[in-house]
Amino acid sequence: MATTTIRGTRSPLDRLRLKRASPARAGTIRPALEVADIFRHHGAASRQAHAAHLGRTERRVMAAIEACRTPALGGHVEHCADCGPVRCAYNSCRNRHCPKCQGLARADWLAERQAELLPVPYFHVVFTLPAAVAEIAFHNKAVVYAILFRAAAEALRSVAADRRYLGAEIGAIAVLHTWGQALHHHPHLHCIVPGGGISPGQARWIACPPGFLLPVRMLSGRFREGFLQQLRAAFAGGEPRFSGALAGLARISHTTMRLWCLTAAI
Repeated sequence: MATTTIRGTRSPLDRLRLKRASPARAGTIRPALEVADIFRHHGAASRQAHAAHLGRTERRVMAAIEACRTPALGGHVEHCADCGPVRCAYNSCRNRHCPKCQGLARADWLAERQAELLPVPYFHVVFTLPAAVAEIAFHNKAVVYAILFRAAAEALRSVAADRRYLGAEIGAIAVLHTWGQALHHHPHLHCIVPGGGISPGQARWIACPPGFLLPVRMLSGRFREGFLQQLRAAFAGGEPRFSGALAGLARISHTTMRLWCLTAAI
């Protein structure tokens, strides 16, 4: 991770003119701008503008981050009996999405993943969902996101196992992102894939060609095929729930759903 480069890059958010709260105590190092600051100043307007794509979970997370380490969550008073200073320390929200509360956990997770790295090149592969399918995912997160993980893993493993391309068993780390850079609902899966895999007999390492992992068209086609197959199976089993603008999908036939999925994914 190029942490020094990231920290040294000027963020567009630095242009926002927000009043800074004073540090809790002298000597405290506080970033010039925090996610909580943005939520407190623009959260209400953002929630109103994106009301159709914000569920209870997202609203609860935003509220927790806004209230984190403020009087809203209570706190305690620290007093030194020797030198006399008094300091009010407010409680943390402890939400797993809060960048302040989970900073140490994030650092530990990165250290553990770095310890697992192999001495080989790595590739970044992203699997995305079209807007029409993303709407279904918003109302059926557990079902559709599970399909997304399975379809991506099966596509990577099946194409890599083909002797025409790599002929090896590969692995990957996959991380789900549900929002795009413009803060709109955009489910996609980031996969970090080593440049090679284990031979069928598990006797040797098979490296991919320099700068090339797998053919993109073959990988995307295999992913689309697997995703639609599992989505149709879920629909046939009555798993997805449809509401709002998608309520009409609950009444269509299996054949229509199949055609709709194919159209939405092309």
